[in-house]
Amino acid sequence: MLSIGFIGSGNIAQAIIKGWRGNDEINQLVYSKNNGAKVAEELGIASRISILELWQDSDIVLLAVPKSALSEIQAQLNMAAMVKPSVIVTSLIDGVSLAELQDIFGDQTIISRAVPNINVSTRSGYTGLSFPEGIDEEIRGAIAMLFLELGRVDEFTEEQLPAVSAIASAGPAYVAALADILANTALENGIDVQRAVSMAEQTLYGTATTMRQLQQSPNSIEVAASPADGGTEAALEHLAEGGFVELLKDAIAVAQEKSTPEK
Repeated sequence: MLSIGFIGSGNIAQAIIKGWRGNDEINQLVYSKNNGAKVAEELGIASRISILELWQDSDIVLLAVPKSALSEIQAQLNMAAMVKPSVIVTSLIDGVSLAELQDIFGDQTIISRAVPNINVSTRSGYTGLSFPEGIDEEIRGAIAMLFLELGRVDEFTEEQLPAVSAIASAGPAYVAALADILANTALENGIDVQRAVSMAEQTLYGTATTMRQLQQSPNSIEVAASPADGGTEAALEHLAEGGFVELLKDAIAVAQEKSTPEK
């Protein structure tokens, strides 16, 4: 059985734990200074009382702490890596490069980076992976297969990961914001809550399903859903005139900048 330990128990760590819970070949452990035991109890996995204890009981460790907290545990991570250098590390931390991580863990530790989105909890997520040069192909494939169980996986250069984070990792938030607008507008037009939410959810779900099953591009869906001289066409024109596309691209650029490692 493969033991995977999580250092950190935030939203994305919990989403991954939920996605892997049905796999009997994976034993999941978590350490978090503040709420590790609570999260472990809620999700039905084991907790550990220290980084070193979790490290010793793990084959793979997913580093899922905020970037701001990394310096606080750096010494503990370094010590753990010296005690058991065979542990493979996959970092989920935005804005911390492979080179920076290698400095923390030392040259013997194998390190990769992953940028998943919250949809991994239902195994319908998207994960971008990046590996250092020269990593063993078997290890590369094994890590990719683990995340493939949680949805789609693609490999990127490390320089591309900030864009992956701003588009795919943050994407569910953008889509959920759109769903919220649709549902609230329905409410404002006298539609009850249940049908308003159902309408928004099914519209988004159905659009994604149609794109995938019929292999249609977003543009082709936009054209098909916009009959000439209809309300949809007028609405899209209004969005364009209001700078909707530019505003969304600017928002993605802001997120991308936050995810880019400092040089």
